[in-house]
Amino acid sequence: MAAFSNLDELMQLYPNAFNPQAAKGMDGVVQLDISGEKGGTYFLEISDQSLSIHEGTHEDPSVTISTTDEHWLDIHRGDANPMSLMMRGELSISGSMSMATKFQDMFDV
Repeated sequence: MAAFSNLDELMQLYPNAFNPQAAKGMDGVVQLDISGEKGGTYFLEISDQSLSIHEGTHEDPSVTISTTDEHWLDIHRGDANPMSLMMRGELSISGSMSMATKFQDMFDV
């Protein structure tokens, strides 16, 4: 597992950590609204087993995931469970739950 200590480092790992096979049949946009001191807003376009990452807000994402930078990093480190965070109101998902569920499996970080 690659090391990362902040959101920027994690976002830089995404392209190489992307598993195209896990994205088979997926076509859509994942909007990440990550708050916190070192948060950011990104959208990831997944199409035909390919990935492109952009800073900013997409006009019509398939799913929007909102949480803090610390929670997002903890999820990827395996130190937090997304479902538990949702139940506590510390992570919210709007749009395609199917895409949100598959999203985490698309990356090996």
